[in-house]
Amino acid sequence: MAKLLIIGYGNPARGDDALGPLVAEHIESLKSLRHWQHIDVLTAYQLQIENVMDLVDYQTVLFIDADSQINSPYLLTRCQPEVGQSYTSHALTPDALLAVYQQVYKTAPPACYLLKMAGYAFELGQPLSSIATENLRLAKDFVEHCCQRSEQSVLFDDHEMMELSTAYA
Repeated sequence: MAKLLIIGYGNPARGDDALGPLVAEHIESLKSLRHWQHIDVLTAYQLQIENVMDLVDYQTVLFIDADSQINSPYLLTRCQPEVGQSYTSHALTPDALLAVYQQVYKTAPPACYLLKMAGYAFELGQPLSSIATENLRLAKDFVEHCCQRSEQSVLFDDHEMMELSTAYA
């Protein structure tokens, strides 16, 4: 069975920035109940260059993060290796991490997707906003559905992944 890695990242102490880790923790709690041995889950405050090693041996990776710039509850995009401004900084984007993967391993990275969830309040010490709480519920349903689908085959084609994301938003 193909392996799926879910990486939820963000700072749980900064209100809606907790969305990524919360979805990842939800999937982690379901893994043993659903017998999802082919799925691994990581949480982090931010992506760092060391995360390149986490991508090895997976066919698909789903990054999950909060975003203040989207106009729907969540948005799924395909990640592409791209050297960006964050390439040499402390934190990386998923695209920059894939560029590092290519440079280090001299091969194409696994199929990677970024699930951005709309967030509104990112101040230190704030709880999740009420609208982000609803976005969290919708995103959990979507990721759970993807995990169920991955039991048959984790390798979705791009068109199918995008259709799935709009079906749950």
